[in-house]
Amino acid sequence: MEEYLKVDSMSNYREQIVKRKMTPTKLATIVMSLVACLLVMAVSVYLSQFFGWFVPIALLMLGLGIYIIYYIIKNSGIEFEYTFVMGELRIDKIKGKSKRKRMTVFDVKSIDKLDRYIDRNTGKPAVNTSKYDYVIRACDDDHSENTYYVVIHDKVKQKPALLLFSPDERTMNMIKPYFSTNLKKKFFTMEKEDKQRIAKEKKEETLNEKKEKR
Repeated sequence: MEEYLKVDSMSNYREQIVKRKMTPTKLATIVMSLVACLLVMAVSVYLSQFFGWFVPIALLMLGLGIYIIYYIIKNSGIEFEYTFVMGELRIDKIKGKSKRKRMTVFDVKSIDKLDRYIDRNTGKPAVNTSKYDYVIRACDDDHSENTYYVVIHDKVKQKPALLLFSPDERTMNMIKPYFSTNLKKKFFTMEKEDKQRIAKEKKEETLNEKKEKR
């Protein structure tokens, strides 16, 4: 997960910025849009060589094409800024490093459910997002093992929401104390399973290395 961190000296404040990874679908859309712009520009220049009246239109299409290409490239990058303050988490969406939009604000104590979005046993989503009227996607990658889903009460829309987000270890450690007792137990079980899985993987790697040496 690509991210930039800002840490305040206060123990109850933290900012984390997460970059949204480019999906194949979005990348294909951007490439097709750029190709379409370049094609229109090329055709305009070609036609202007044979029709004098088409020159102003060709110049207009060139200028418009350059602007559209610039706009597409500039706004293709998306980041999410998590700001944790005194038990409250605010998430903003930053597009093109300039346009900012508040996505959600919620009290961590209001979290009803928490788990990894992708089930490590099946490799499939652990929750059906279609069952929720309001879904907030503020993660680096839906299929990343760092992505969690939580059911919250969104203060922006004033209604329940399903949030997908990617808190790093330090951010998670700051919000954990605000969890309910049941969520703390749930998270403790998840951490225990992670340690067991990592230990198992290391053991298997060691055994494989020994076999290769033989």
